[in-house]
Amino acid sequence: MGRSARAFFWLTAGVFLVLLLPRLAQDGMFMDGELYAAVAHNEALGYGTFWQPRFSAVGVAGMTTFHEHPPLFFGLLAIWFKVFGSGFWVERLYALCMALLVAWGIMGIWRLSLPPKLGRRTAWWPVLLWVIIPTVFWSVHNNMMENTMAVFTTAAVWCVMKAREGKRPLIALAGILVFLAALTKGLPGLFPLAAPVLFGLILDRGKLGRGVIDSIIMTAIVVGAIALLWYLPGPNANLRPYVEKRLLHRIAEVPTVEYRLASLEMLLSNLLGPLVIAAVMWWIGGGKTVPGDTGRLRQSLALLFVGLSGVLPLMLTMVQKSFYMGAALPIMALSVARPVHRQIEVLMDRAVLNPLIQRLVRGTGIVLVIGALVAAVILFGSPGRDAELLGDVHRIGEVVPPGTTVGLPNGMWDDWSLQTYLMRYHSISLDATVAEHPWYITGKDGVPPIPGAYHKLDIGLQRTALWALGGPR
Repeated sequence: MGRSARAFFWLTAGVFLVLLLPRLAQDGMFMDGELYAAVAHNEALGYGTFWQPRFSAVGVAGMTTFHEHPPLFFGLLAIWFKVFGSGFWVERLYALCMALLVAWGIMGIWRLSLPPKLGRRTAWWPVLLWVIIPTVFWSVHNNMMENTMAVFTTAAVWCVMKAREGKRPLIALAGILVFLAALTKGLPGLFPLAAPVLFGLILDRGKLGRGVIDSIIMTAIVVGAIALLWYLPGPNANLRPYVEKRLLHRIAEVPTVEYRLASLEMLLSNLLGPLVIAAVMWWIGGGKTVPGDTGRLRQSLALLFVGLSGVLPLMLTMVQKSFYMGAALPIMALSVARPVHRQIEVLMDRAVLNPLIQRLVRGTGIVLVIGALVAAVILFGSPGRDAELLGDVHRIGEVVPPGTTVGLPNGMWDDWSLQTYLMRYHSISLDATVAEHPWYITGKDGVPPIPGAYHKLDIGLQRTALWALGGPR
């Protein structure tokens, strides 16, 4: 790798760390990510198992065990808790490592699509476009399942591309990876099954039949693995509630969007930054198209359709959120990056001839890396969101013993941030179904269900109030 390549890798590393590391060093998380961390942490502590994970003593959606999603993500994160302990940073380190693995997968696909030397030299380019996508760094900050699913789906697409070069056994591995993606978060992980057909149709003219066969092989592996799990009692006890009570009811749930094309709008807004940067690079690099060079455009088109196969099915329901497409975004970034590779090469050649450009790019990257590390150290453990609530949660955890079920008013049941923080950090469950518990939480100015039976504890809470049953202690 030449000096110019190293300079641009430094720049990409700096942007990567600036966007991810400082926020990951802080406490506080979107409630979904905190919920997932709590379930995985419970599993690590022995409260729940791989096939029967648990969130709290009361449970979620009328089920005492947790079946909102398949179990693989929780099992993987639980291993991290077993190895590293219960610190708030464990799930954040996990998310960072998943992002690094996805970046590695992106570079792997990029190198397969270009001559070896050029692929290695410019592998930073698609990673840069991917990490600046808002949904990408937001999902990493908030421990979204899509981060882990993207590791498997990106690796599956790499296997499909490598199989086109003659490594035929990798099609079976691609099928296994798709199965693991589905075991992480269900149907959204299946989109690489379309990759062999799309590559055969767009890239390998006259070889569509092989693509169809490869897709059938991958599908057979996925279906066979799921059928086997469905037949086994333990996995069936997990997957059946997920399919029957969660997946099949998804269409009927309260809609999150007003029209079905919302996911396309979200996709375009997320790709706006990469598209603008790609256009600027095209202009800086001369903006020329070499006659007969249609290969890069066909590869871009093939990757575009593979990525869209992970986005378009989301529009079958009115429950759509931008992070649902997270596993497809690495492929979309590759699609945007591919048509501009010649201009990137021109830019890097200019850097070779101009040491000042090299020093400027490398220096900027190094400054960003150091700045991200310093910011992470300074911010470590400070609240990035929900500062008052986190303060209350930790003060309550100092008084209420772990494993306790605490009462709260029915109107506060949907305060999932309160629930997930209490369970993740202090193993405290909340229950709105029983009027009398030894401990009770209300809003700051609320009252317990039996006012005369409780007394309020003065422990410096700001958003909530903690009550103890009986006289002052």
